Amino acid sequence: MSDTILSVDIGTTSLKAALITAQGEVVSFCSVSYEDSHDRFIACSWYGAFLQAFELLVKTCDVPGICIAGICISGNGPTVVTDCGLTFSWNEDTSAVSDCIPEIARTSLFIPKILSVKNQFPEIWKKAKKIFSGPEYLIYVLTGSAVTILPEARFLPAYWNDEVCKACGIKSDLLAPFVNTGALCGNLNGQVFEELKNALYCAQNGNFIQLNENCPVFAGGPDFVVALIGTGTLENGKLCDRCGSSEGLNFCTKQIVKGKELRTLPSVISGLWNVSYLIPESGTMSDEQRLCEVEKGIAVLKDAAYENQIEFPACMAVTGGQSNDELLLKEKNERLGMKLLLPGEKHFVHSELLGDACAGWFGLGVYDSLQAAAKKIVRLRVYENL
Repeated sequence: MSDTILSVDIGTTSLKAALITAQGEVVSFCSVSYEDSHDRFIACSWYGAFLQAFELLVKTCDVPGICIAGICISGNGPTVVTDCGLTFSWNEDTSAVSDCIPEIARTSLFIPKILSVKNQFPEIWKKAKKIFSGPEYLIYVLTGSAVTILPEARFLPAYWNDEVCKACGIKSDLLAPFVNTGALCGNLNGQVFEELKNALYCAQNGNFIQLNENCPVFAGGPDFVVALIGTGTLENGKLCDRCGSSEGLNFCTKQIVKGKELRTLPSVISGLWNVSYLIPESGTMSDEQRLCEVEKGIAVLKDAAYENQIEFPACMAVTGGQSNDELLLKEKNERLGMKLLLPGEKHFVHSELLGDACAGWFGLGVYDSLQAAAKKIVRLRVYENL
C-alpha cells in the first residue's frame, strides 16, 4: 500500500487537489471551480469543492492500494474570513480604511482587510468569534481547530501582534494563534470523516483507497510560500519563475538584497531570504510583452546580485501553467541564455500542491526538514530546446 498526502490549494476561482507520495509521485489530480467566485461568502463554498475534489481524486486514481496519511492545505492571501464564512479577498480594495490604520500596523498585509470587515460588516463583526487569514478557514471546518499559519517567525510584521491589535481596536483572541508551515493543526472531525468515507464508498473504481479515522491535517500556508517549497527554491542561489495569471521571479539568498523594482521577504527557511521581481498581469500580456518583462526581471536581479557580490545562477526552475507552452519556453530559453528546469513528474506544474506535500510529509516526520522533503519530492528535468 502506498501512502499519500492529500494536498489542497484554495485559489480565487477554484480549488486544486492531488494525492502525492513521499517520493513525489502524483497519483491523482483534479481542479474544482466554485459556482460563484465573487460571492461575499465564497469561503462557504470551499468545503463543498473539497468534497467534490476528494470524490474526483478517488474516481480518477488508477493506482491500487492508496492510503491517505494526511491532508495539507494552502491558499491565496492575504484573504480574511470570519467564522461564518464572510470573505474579504486578497484582491479587494482597502483604501477606505487606509487613513485609520496606525503607524504600528502599516507593515501588516492583513490588518487593512480585517478593519475593512469591521467597518463594512459591523453586524457580522459583532458576532464573529474567530477571524482567519484565508485557507485556515477550511482547516477550521475540517478539524474544529482555529490556527493562523505563519510560515516563519520573520513574517510576523506582515501579520499582527498584541500591540498591533490593541492599537487597531481588535480583540487579540479574535485572531487564531500562530503555527508554522508543516505543523499539525488537528484531526478530521467525525462528521467530516463520515462524509469522506461515504464519498469513498460512492466513488471507488475498483482500486482500494484507505482513509483513516482521525486523519491529521497539516498547515501549508500562503500559496506563494508553498509554491517556492514546491519548486525547491529553499537553498542559497536557487532561482524560479512561477508563472500563471501573474508571474514572479524568485531568487533565494543568504542576505537581504535591495534594489529598484525588487521585493525582499523572508524565506520559509530560517536565515534565508527571497528576492522577487513581480509581473502582476503577465497572463493578460502577449508572449512578446511577457518575455520582455521576464528579460527585464532577470537583468534587474542580476544587477542586484552583482552589486551585493552574490553569484547569480545559470539555471532557473519554471513552473505554473505557462510551463506547458512549448513555443514560449523555447523563446524564453533562447532569450535568457539560461538552463531551464521543468517539472519532471508527469509534467506536473502545480508547485503549490507539491509544496503542500512537502509540508505534510515533514509534518508526519518522514523528513526532518522542508528542505529534505523538497529534495525528494520536487522532481525537475532540464528543458531541451528542440
